[in-house]
Amino acid sequence: MKIHLPFYLLLTRPLNLAIIACTQLIFIFHSAGYEMDNIRWAESLFVILATILTAAAGNVINDIFDIEEDMINNPEKRIISRKISVRNGKIFYGFLIAASLIFGFISGITMGFLCVAIGIMLYFYSSDLKGETLWGNLLIAFMTGAVVFTADLGVYTRIDGYFAEYSLFAFLITLAREIIKDIEDMEGDKQQEYATFPIVYGVRKSAVLVSVILLVMVSLVVYIAIRHGNLPYNIFISLFIILPVIVFLFLLKKAESKKDFHRLSVFLKSLMVTGILSVLGL
Repeated sequence: MKIHLPFYLLLTRPLNLAIIACTQLIFIFHSAGYEMDNIRWAESLFVILATILTAAAGNVINDIFDIEEDMINNPEKRIISRKISVRNGKIFYGFLIAASLIFGFISGITMGFLCVAIGIMLYFYSSDLKGETLWGNLLIAFMTGAVVFTADLGVYTRIDGYFAEYSLFAFLITLAREIIKDIEDMEGDKQQEYATFPIVYGVRKSAVLVSVILLVMVSLVVYIAIRHGNLPYNIFISLFIILPVIVFLFLLKKAESKKDFHRLSVFLKSLMVTGILSVLGL
């Protein structure tokens, strides 16, 4: 039997995993006071591996549950049942979960049980919560925020003030992006009889909610700047966070097609990356 390794890799969303790993490295580096000698390399490696393996498993099980929806929303990008059988997908999912728990408990009892909890939540997100109004969005946003504080909690068993603030930043921008993705996927979601926010309340109200979330996020960034920032940091967030949010809100008002909302989703992912990078200026 031929094993299509590239498709197994694609199934895990490698770009998203790379962003997760880099995010945790940045915050671990920050916790170490930007001193290479202060970094706990072994603990850091195990925490990062546990996190990305848990996320990879979540991506796989999500695709397994989304076969019918993806036939409508992403027929050409579909991997499960097209390039990889459902059975092999489930085996791969089991392998990733087992590996994540091994590395999680090697990192420590707290990280181990956190991997268990997040693994369970990701499974129920895919099986039940994804189609519920906001609940699935809130869960994914919460787990994205968790990526930030696990970097500190898992390695140094504490939570720095910056981490709580940036966890909230990641939560808010992810919540906005998940709603945008729901607008993009409305056609397939309707076929699945999902009750996502855009389906229940419409695109206009969804856009208003996204705008409010992003304005709260900007307020948080301004608060971080006032409390911790310096001139280079303030210039960076003005040019690469606040200004892009203004541009995004303008594009959101004009968006109409599925392609428009896909571009907005990518826009927010890029904005999250620049937001995370801004911690290097603190």
